[in-house]
Amino acid sequence: MKRNLKVILILISVSFLKITSLYSNEQIFESGVSYDEIYDPIEPINRLVLNFNFFIDDIAIRPIVKTYRFIAPEPVEKGVSNFFSNLKEPIRTVSFILQGEFYKSFNSVGRFTINTLTSLGTFDLASKVGMEKNETDLGITLAKGGVSSGPYIVIPIIGPSNVRDFSGDVIEYFVDPLSNNLPNREYIAIGNGLNERVEIDEQIDKVRDVSSDRYEMIKSIYYQNRNAQLEEEYIQNLPVPKIYIE
Repeated sequence: MKRNLKVILILISVSFLKITSLYSNEQIFESGVSYDEIYDPIEPINRLVLNFNFFIDDIAIRPIVKTYRFIAPEPVEKGVSNFFSNLKEPIRTVSFILQGEFYKSFNSVGRFTINTLTSLGTFDLASKVGMEKNETDLGITLAKGGVSSGPYIVIPIIGPSNVRDFSGDVIEYFVDPLSNNLPNREYIAIGNGLNERVEIDEQIDKVRDVSSDRYEMIKSIYYQNRNAQLEEEYIQNLPVPKIYIE
């Protein structure tokens, strides 16, 4: 029981305010992907949780992030970011297999092998030799499998999500073939969470400065980002037309 509680607490502490860049209002193409609609039945509770998250960020997380960004040279930040991104390649592999994207799963295996053997993942040599990183997660896998996003939720410390995406995060935590076999995986998870918070620091500062309703802004950003990821997945998987020239 104590270990289960510890796992839950670590899970709640790993990501911090996942706010990503706002996508431009581009035309949405008709596709086989069902796009998320913003269903927010518990908005009053979500608003309270968001205010709590910003309070915790102000007093505990932001000072650490600002200090790190001040003392760490840019190459160090990039190396740390590459390191944690490389640790996610095994779970990306699992996600691609479940999606039937076997070429991308092999690519993830190759990227992990090359980058780990050459620099423990701190330098992305695989991209330099043509093995580009493909982003995915189990939330996208569930979406491609037809699972509805469910209600919008703001999770303490973690931030904006929905029932489907958060379920994907929980599943990832328990089935990740790499982190499940690492010693002191809790520290790795916390380090990854801090790294993700560092990567979105400028976006969070912009959100703090807005005079409009930041709750609605964050919710809109979250869904635009996820829908854009689903659209990208769909476009990449379209069959290539054959052109015959007589």
